[in-house]
Amino acid sequence: MVINGIFAIVNGSLLSVRFEGNERDEFARLFEQWQDIEYLENFFESNKDDLQNGFFGNISIEDAVFTTTEEADELENHIQEVAKKGQEDDYSTLYDLIFHPLHANDVSTSHIESKAYGLTSKSWLRVYAIQIATNLYVVSGGAIKLTKAMQDRPHTIEELKKLRATASYLKEIGLEGSGDYGYIDIQTS
Repeated sequence: MVINGIFAIVNGSLLSVRFEGNERDEFARLFEQWQDIEYLENFFESNKDDLQNGFFGNISIEDAVFTTTEEADELENHIQEVAKKGQEDDYSTLYDLIFHPLHANDVSTSHIESKAYGLTSKSWLRVYAIQIATNLYVVSGGAIKLTKAMQDRPHTIEELKKLRATASYLKEIGLEGSGDYGYIDIQTS
């Protein structure tokens, strides 16, 4: 996986990588995909067994599409609002309100693999990012997670690969902490 750029979603707080072959950075691509009715219908049809027999009970594809589009819109706005607010308020950062370590016992101090959940209690939306500082994250992608473990389905396995590729890329370019922010090439969307 080749990354060909880092884009500012909220300058100084929220960044997103763009993988080679994609026109959009991962944050924009992800939320655009979660608003694409045709994509969502195909996704839920392909994963119908997981959707209707798992954690979420018996939900129709139409309801799943509606739920996803509504929640995705709210989640996108919420992440951006918190990223902006975290620049002014040390207690309202992306770390405090949005992202959580992907691995419960992760003791890393840099390049922490992180996830954000959708805003409802039973959300299947996930945004994956690498934490650089308490209010500086780099989004690597996201998924609709219908199963307990990420290793259960190809689309979530792909997101793990993207997350790890992003961490490697950030180490390679020297983005280790918030002090390195001004020394890397960041593009605007």
